[in-house]
Amino acid sequence: MQYPHSRFKLRTTTLAVITVLGGFALPGSAAETTLKDTVVSATLSEHETRTAPASVTVITREELETRNATDLLDAVRGSPGITLSPRQVGGRKTLALRGLEGKHTLTLIDGRRISPSDDVVGHSDYQYGWLPISAIERVEIIRGPMSTLYGSEALGGVINLITRQPKDKWIGSLMLSGSTLFDADTDGGQGSQGSVFAAGPLGERITLRVNGEATRRAAVENKDDRRYSEIEGNRTRTAGLGGTIKLTEAQSLDVQWSKGDEVRTYDDVSSTKTYENRYDIEKSQASIAWKGEFGSWRSQVRAYRSEIDITNTRTNGVSATRPQNMSDEVVDAFAALKLGGQTVTVGGEYRTETLKNSGLIGGKDSATHKALFVQDEIALGQSLMLTAGVRGDEHEIFGFEASPRAYLVWEASPELIIKGGYGHAFKAPTLKQISPSYVGAEGPHTFLGNGDIQPEKSDSLEIGADWKRGPLNLRATLFHTRVDDLITYRQIKTVGVRRTYLYDNVDKATISGLETGFSWNINSALLWNTNLTLLKTKDESTGTELNDRPGVMLAATVDWSIGQGWSSRGAVEYYGRQTSSAGDLPAYSLWNASVGKRFDKIFSLRAGVNNLTDVRLADKSPNFGYAELGRNLYVTLRADF
Repeated sequence: MQYPHSRFKLRTTTLAVITVLGGFALPGSAAETTLKDTVVSATLSEHETRTAPASVTVITREELETRNATDLLDAVRGSPGITLSPRQVGGRKTLALRGLEGKHTLTLIDGRRISPSDDVVGHSDYQYGWLPISAIERVEIIRGPMSTLYGSEALGGVINLITRQPKDKWIGSLMLSGSTLFDADTDGGQGSQGSVFAAGPLGERITLRVNGEATRRAAVENKDDRRYSEIEGNRTRTAGLGGTIKLTEAQSLDVQWSKGDEVRTYDDVSSTKTYENRYDIEKSQASIAWKGEFGSWRSQVRAYRSEIDITNTRTNGVSATRPQNMSDEVVDAFAALKLGGQTVTVGGEYRTETLKNSGLIGGKDSATHKALFVQDEIALGQSLMLTAGVRGDEHEIFGFEASPRAYLVWEASPELIIKGGYGHAFKAPTLKQISPSYVGAEGPHTFLGNGDIQPEKSDSLEIGADWKRGPLNLRATLFHTRVDDLITYRQIKTVGVRRTYLYDNVDKATISGLETGFSWNINSALLWNTNLTLLKTKDESTGTELNDRPGVMLAATVDWSIGQGWSSRGAVEYYGRQTSSAGDLPAYSLWNASVGKRFDKIFSLRAGVNNLTDVRLADKSPNFGYAELGRNLYVTLRADF
C-alpha cells in the first residue's frame, strides 16, 4: 500500500514534542492492550484482548476517569481507527471508524442496540449520551465488519458499552466537575457535571444498580458573527435502575431501565431573522433477560425496547422542523456449547423498528427484521484458532442479506500474535429512504423515499500483528474495505428554487488503512502510548478522495505516577489534511494536560487544561463543518467506595 509522502508528513515541531511526550496510558487503560483486558463483543464469549478474533480496543473505567470523559465521543477519541466527521450544525461532530461514517458504527449497551438517529435526523449526533459515564465499566471497540453477530449498521464496527455490575458487596461513586473557557472575549462555554452510581446486594439472591447524571454547558458564541453560536449549548439528565435476581445456582433474571432527556440550543439566522434553535431529545431503554449456565452450555433470552423522541422549536416566528420518534422492539437469544477445543454459538433476533414522521403516509411506518446466526470457534492445534460464522437477515421490505465472517488467530510465540480475516457487513436503509410514500419537504429541498433501494454492503480484509515483551508492546493492522451501494440522493428535478432529490444507491468506495502504535512502560512510574491511523480513500464513481476523512490521525498520551498519590498526563491529538465539499482542510493538533491527586481510598481530585494552544478551527479554515471547544480548564472531584 503506497501513501504519498506529503499526505502523511507531520510538522517537524509537532514530531519533536511527540517524541518527548509520546503517548502514555495508565496501567489498565484503554490504550490499550498492555494488560490482559478482556472483551466479549467479538464473539459473545469472553476473550483476552490480544487473542480476540477481531481488532479490539478496550477503554477501562480508570481510563475514562483520567480522560475526564463527559460522553461516549469523549471516551473513544484517540483510539485506533477513529477519526471525526462534521455534522454542520452547532459545532456537532460524530466519530468515523476506519473511514466509515458514524451511521456505519453500531452502538450497543451490554449488547443491546440503541435507536439509531444519525442517519434519520439530519445533522444529528444524539447517539453519544445514552448512558452516564459513571455507570460504564468499560467500552469495547471492535473495528471491522461485525454483521455476522449484530446485523445492520456494523460496517465500520461495533462500540459496546459494558455497564458496572456489583459483586458481593456494595460499590459506588460520586462525581462533581466544572469547567470554563479561558477566552474572556467569547461568551459561553462554562460547563458543570454531577453523577452518582451505586450497586450491591439486597440479601442473598438480589442485586440492585442505580445511576444518575446531570450535565450543562453554555453555548459558545461565534466571534466572527455573534448572531450565531459556534458550539451549541446542552443540558442533559439521565437516570437508570437495574437489578438481578438469582433464580437458581445456574439461572438468573436481569431487568434494566434507563431514561434521559437532553436540550440542545444554539443561535441562528433565517433570512434577516435571528432566532434560538432548540431541540428536546428524550431517550429510553428497558430490558429483561434470562441467563443460564448448565455445565458446558451457556444461554440467554432477552427482550428490550429502545426509543428516541426529537422535538424542535424556534423563536421569532421561524418554522420548526418536524417532530420525529424512532423505536426498536427486540427479542433475541443465543446458546453457546463448549466441546473441548470448540465452541458453537447459535442465535436469532426478531426486531421491529418504527418511525413516526409526518412525511410518511399516516405519519408512521415500520419494518420487521428477522435473523438467525451460527458461529464456530475451533482450535486448530495448540496455537491456531479459527472463528467462522454466518448470519442471515430477512428485512420486511428489501429482503434477504447474508453476512459471513472468518477469522484466524495464531499465537506464533508467547510474545507474537498474528491474526486476520474477512468479513461482510451491511446497513439496512432507513424507513425514510426505503418508504416509497416518504416526502420530506422542509426547507428549500424535497427528498423522496425509494422502495427499490438496497442495503449498503461492505467486504473487508485485514491482517495484524501484536508483539509484547516485558514493558514494550508493538501492534499494527492493515485493512482494506470495499463498500458498495452506498445510499445517497440524486437530483431528479428543479422547480424554481426547489430541488427534488430521490434516495438511491449510487456510490461505491474503497478504503485502505494502517492502524499502528505502541505502549511502553519506560519504568514503574512512566508509561507511553501512541496510536497512529493512516487512511487512503477513493470514491470509485469520481476517482477522488472521500470527503471529511483525514489521511492521518495520531493520538499520544504520557502518564507519570509522581508518587504520594500524585499523577499527571500530557496528551496530543493530530488530525491530518483532509478534503471537504467546500474545499481542502488543513491539519491541526490539540494538546491537553492534567494532574491528579488521590487523597485516600475514597477521594480523588483531577484538574486539567484541554486545547492548550487554543486552536479554533474556523480560524484555520471556514470550511470545517464542526468546532472544537477553545482552551478550557476543568476540575473534577470524585468519591469512590
